Amino acid sequence: MAGPAADRELSRAVAVPPRGDLREARTTFRVATISDDVAIRQLLRETPMQGAIRITFEREPDCFRGADVAGGEERTIVAYEMERLVCMGRCIRRDAWLNGAVRSVGYLGELRLDESARGRFGILRDGYRFFHALERETRADLYFTSIAADNERARRLLERGARGLPAYTGLSELDTLLVSIPRGARKAKLCVENATPERIPDMLRVLNAPLHQLAAVWTADRLRALERHGLPLDRFLLVRDGNDIVACGALWDQRSFRQTVIRGYSRPFAVVRPFVNLARRAFGTPHLPRVGSALAHVFLSPLGFVDGAEGMLSDFVEAAVPFAARCGAEFLTLALPATDPRLPGLRRRFSTRTWRSRLYRVDWPGERKFQFAGNGAPFLPDVALL
Repeated sequence: MAGPAADRELSRAVAVPPRGDLREARTTFRVATISDDVAIRQLLRETPMQGAIRITFEREPDCFRGADVAGGEERTIVAYEMERLVCMGRCIRRDAWLNGAVRSVGYLGELRLDESARGRFGILRDGYRFFHALERETRADLYFTSIAADNERARRLLERGARGLPAYTGLSELDTLLVSIPRGARKAKLCVENATPERIPDMLRVLNAPLHQLAAVWTADRLRALERHGLPLDRFLLVRDGNDIVACGALWDQRSFRQTVIRGYSRPFAVVRPFVNLARRAFGTPHLPRVGSALAHVFLSPLGFVDGAEGMLSDFVEAAVPFAARCGAEFLTLALPATDPRLPGLRRRFSTRTWRSRLYRVDWPGERKFQFAGNGAPFLPDVALL
C-alpha cells in the first residue's frame, strides 16, 4: 500500500468531480492526516450505533495510536464541507487466509456520517469513488465489511445495490459474545500457561492453521510488535498436549487506544436496567453499564486451535477468566460464526450477551471477483482487528 506522501499525491490526482446539489458540490475528500485527529474523534463520539443499546466505537486519546496493528496498513478517508467533517471511512489492509492461501484483504470499517449529512446519498457515492480510485494501483484480493444485524437502515441502503456504490454480498453472520466475568473464582478444568519467546514458533503453527476464511496471517515480528499496542507476549495463554501446543489465545485490553462506550438505552432497557444490575449481584448475570462509560472488556483474540482441539473452547474460556479479571475486565469478548456448534455450550456455561453482525464482501462493478473454494471453511476474522 502506498505511503502517506503517495496518498497526498493520489488525493490531488483523483479529486472527485462534483455532482448533485450545491451542498454536495462543496464536499472535498482526502486521506486523513494527523491534523484530522480532533475532528475524527469528535465524529466517532457523536455517531452512536443505533439499537436497544446505543454504543460508540471511539479512539481516544489519539485516533492514530491504534493504526497499523499486526502488520495492517490503514487508510482513513475524510470528507469536509467548509471546516466541518461530515463523513469518514477506514480501510485496513492486511494479509489474511483465503482458500488456505495468503492473500491481501481489505476491511472497510468506521463509516460515519455527521448528522448534517444524513440522507445525502451523494456523499457516500462520491466517497466510494474517491476510495476506489486511490486503491486502483494496489487493489486487494478481497474487500469485506461487517454491519450490525439490527442496523436495518444501513443494511437496506448497502444491500439494495444502489447505483454508484459497490455491491455488498452477504457472506455469513458473526456472533460476538460478551462473557461476564464472575466475581467468585471457579476451578478451571484446563491448565494454561503464559507464552514465552521460545514458544513463538509453536504459537505461529496454531494461529496460522488456515481453518477459517479471513483469519489474519501471523509472523514472529507481528506477534512481538503487539506489545506496542497493549498486548505483551505473556498475555498469550497456551494449552499443551505433552510438548505440543494445541491452543493459543491472547487477552488483549485495547482500552488505551480504542473504546466501546455506552451512549444510551432504549426505553425498555432503561426501565429494567436497575433490576438487571441487581440480579448480577445475586446470580452473576451480565450487567448493563452506566451511560457514558467505556465497556470494561478484553478481547480473547487472536485465538487458535489445532485441528481436532476446537472442542476445548469452553474450557479454555473458563481458564482465561481469572487472567481477564486481573486485567480489571468485567467482560471477555470473543467472536464465532453464528452457526458454530460450540456457541450453545458457551451460552449454557457462562452468562453472556451477544452482538450479532453480518459479514459482506464488497465488490466494484466490472472487476474480477475473488472466488471462494467450496470447502465449507467458515468466515472468522480476528475480532480484535476489526
